[in-house]
Amino acid sequence: MAAETVYDYYYGDESSQFSFYRIPRQLIAGERFKRLSADAKLLYGLLLDRMGLSAKNGWYDQQGRVYIYYTLDEIQEDMNCGYDKATKLLVELDNGKNGFGLIERVRQGQGRPTKIYVKRFTTRDLPPPPSVSPRPQRASGQDCGKTAGSYIKSNQTENSQLHQSILPSVSPGESRWIDRYDCEKEIEANIEYDRLCRQFACEDVDEIVALIVDTLCATRLTIRIGGDYIPAAVVRERFFRLTYEHLEYVFDCLRRNTTEVRNIRGYLLTALYNAPATINHHYQAEVQHDLDG
Repeated sequence: MAAETVYDYYYGDESSQFSFYRIPRQLIAGERFKRLSADAKLLYGLLLDRMGLSAKNGWYDQQGRVYIYYTLDEIQEDMNCGYDKATKLLVELDNGKNGFGLIERVRQGQGRPTKIYVKRFTTRDLPPPPSVSPRPQRASGQDCGKTAGSYIKSNQTENSQLHQSILPSVSPGESRWIDRYDCEKEIEANIEYDRLCRQFACEDVDEIVALIVDTLCATRLTIRIGGDYIPAAVVRERFFRLTYEHLEYVFDCLRRNTTEVRNIRGYLLTALYNAPATINHHYQAEVQHDLDG
């Protein structure tokens, strides 16, 4: 029998220490979104969260429209679902025949990631004027009831938070985003990119670099490594320590592996994360094996 997990209460102002994804209230309360599944609404919130990263990195098209990159692998990991479910959710949000038109996907081909345009969920159509009902006669004395002011429709307006930011809250002094271009150049310098490309296929090296940069630029607070969720700050610190020797070690592990790898992205993330901690033990074991042999 699995051990029961007991969660503690919030005390004082502890509930204010977290960052949150924002799902627009209109997607929950709006009549035209009643048929939109809860998972699709959550995914829209994740897509909306990434808009801040795109704006920071200047990901605009020629018309000035901001777009994002969010791969199926990332969606599967964040939503804890399979390929079919992730694809279905994107179709549900898309502007196709059966979609709600909340996103537009533009495929670029040649192995490049699909651009995703996140669309507004509001329209410019004027709502119909409210029907005027006869004014009720004012009750007198104790017959006059008091309206519950803590939860009335007039309080649930979209203007209650006029200046919401789609960027997650961060601690004072912490950088909100890592510039992707600068990050990529720093990683290439750390791992001696040109030297690696002389030893291994450039396409393979580029895939590893892209995975490292995606991880460093991720907006999630935790990153899944080997089945465990590790704080993103810890993973970034480990990835910034990667060198040529670590990448050589990872390629060597790939070459030696004889078992089927179903999730190559997860396998590589785990190998990269563990490389700084295991490389010395690995080569010491090899030397000892050669000496004993």
